[in-house]
Amino acid sequence: MAVIVASRDEVQQAGLTIAGRNAAMVRDLPDLGIPIPHSEWTVGEAAAHLAFTTLGMAMMARGLVIPYGDGTREGLALANEVALEGFSERDGAVLADRMVEATAMLFDEAAAQPPDRICSTPMGTMPVEGLIAYQIVHHSMHGSAIATAIDAPLPFDPEHVALMWPFLAPVLPRIVDPVAAAGVSACFELAFGDVLRFALTFDDGVAQVSPEPRREVDCLVAGDPQVLFLVMVKVATMQAAVAADAVALSGPRPDQGLRLPDFFNVP
Repeated sequence: MAVIVASRDEVQQAGLTIAGRNAAMVRDLPDLGIPIPHSEWTVGEAAAHLAFTTLGMAMMARGLVIPYGDGTREGLALANEVALEGFSERDGAVLADRMVEATAMLFDEAAAQPPDRICSTPMGTMPVEGLIAYQIVHHSMHGSAIATAIDAPLPFDPEHVALMWPFLAPVLPRIVDPVAAAGVSACFELAFGDVLRFALTFDDGVAQVSPEPRREVDCLVAGDPQVLFLVMVKVATMQAAVAADAVALSGPRPDQGLRLPDFFNVP
């Protein structure tokens, strides 16, 4: 099955688990000033970012509109910089508690909403199901960056990748880099192990996501679910993942797979 439809309970348990693991990584660290590789942030800044943005997500689930960047990498980077200056807490125990509390609040708010609730987020409007999947993506991405910095296990499990679909499907086309993807026409099929499989089709630089390929696949990108997720959010590189045999590229145009992450301006 290409895409699964998870229950709200499954998504909530995964979201709380990942947030709890992120909290555990920073709770007892004596110094959160550890730099994150290939990032301008420290562990403390990443943890603070998770703490305050998850609280923001809870308010978004309630239906509030909270201006925060414009959905572009540049706009969100500026919003993050301003927010980190205004939220100066860097105590690991305090940030750990706030991460967990904000995540619980998000799911409580989500449960209280009508089924047709549409939420305004930095990545565009989406149903509540997309917003709670956003939390899983966001905590997995930044938590993995923290884990890389302190040599800890990744905070998300392979099966958690399947729960990201309600967020990935609408958002991937919105974050295409128009310069990098200009003129690109190719059909990719992405297989995150056996937990999630979908197609990503570019027509002259415009991307569409679908559960199944709509035409002949030019490049199959298949690999370990965790590694391939980290490649797509640019915590890891496609070249390194392929060299480590964690991701394989096949099909008539496998070279396009090496370029795939570059087509996206990941915030």
